[in-house]
Amino acid sequence: MKFQLPRRHRKSFEVSTKKNLSDNFNKNESLEVFEIIKNEYEISPNTFGSSTGKKESQLELLIIVANQIISEYKDFEIILNKGIPEIIKVKTA
Repeated sequence: MKFQLPRRHRKSFEVSTKKNLSDNFNKNESLEVFEIIKNEYEISPNTFGSSTGKKESQLELLIIVANQIISEYKDFEIILNKGIPEIIKVKTA
């Protein structure tokens, strides 16, 4: 799969994950990218009201990536834990 991101998140994606946005990602690589962005979000300082902060931007990127992963791979689902998305595997019948 290829991620389709808004312009304002493209450089942040490549810097955080150290991967090109134009690369094709398989299921495991997509989940790895999600975890990398989630870790970046968690270590970012709180930045509400700051013009130099990245925490809200990382959260927005995390939500966009999670949404694209679950729409590509139907055996995953998103749950929000205190506003932070988590991807869980859904049991197929």
